[in-house]
Amino acid sequence: MKASDAQQADLLGLATLDQEIARSKAAIKNLSSGAQFSELRAAQRELAAKLINARNALDTVELELKRSETDLSLVEQRIAKDLSRLNVTTNSKDAQGIQSELESLNRRKSDLEDIELAILDEKEAAAAVFATVASDKSAIDDELSAGEARNEAEIMRLRSGLDLMTNDRAQQASRIPAELLELFEKKAARGVPAARLIGRECGACRISLGASAFNEVESLPHDEIATCPECQAILIR
Repeated sequence: MKASDAQQADLLGLATLDQEIARSKAAIKNLSSGAQFSELRAAQRELAAKLINARNALDTVELELKRSETDLSLVEQRIAKDLSRLNVTTNSKDAQGIQSELESLNRRKSDLEDIELAILDEKEAAAAVFATVASDKSAIDDELSAGEARNEAEIMRLRSGLDLMTNDRAQQASRIPAELLELFEKKAARGVPAARLIGRECGACRISLGASAFNEVESLPHDEIATCPECQAILIR
């Protein structure tokens, strides 16, 4: 099959474009899968679970603190009431009973105050854990968001370039005779359809032609299509 120098150059350009288009499509597919963010997303899920646990732990401690504060408030109210009764009673027996109850209430108050202090320490520790996990989660969220934004921008850039290359390919293919283009497409379905012959090496399969095969190729008229005996790619000389 005959092909002029310009047509052979178009075949080589078309093969190069097809490779670039294939690489762009593969890159878009890879970026669109989001596989590069799998570790970040796993860390995000783990921190989200830890954040829920930390929030629950803090809520539990805060509930215990409220209960302790309520119990202490009730005891203080009871003490105040008993003191009022003690101040107005004239019965020594009643006074002794109230005094005994006040001693018991004061011991209870002291115990509740100790409990409240312990719970406050627990709350401080739980709040610190929650703040740390929340900060770590926020950092992961920001990192993932920024990465996804960069990823989307790169996908858009690649798609734009792919559109340009697709248009270039259509224009380049339109300059190639139908029979020659059909041959090119058949070879493209099996592998690299066209490549330059560099010395004695095929640019498609990177295998050097034997002496007889090379001489056969070299003996062909320059406008005659030559093919690699190994991969059947069109050799551009």
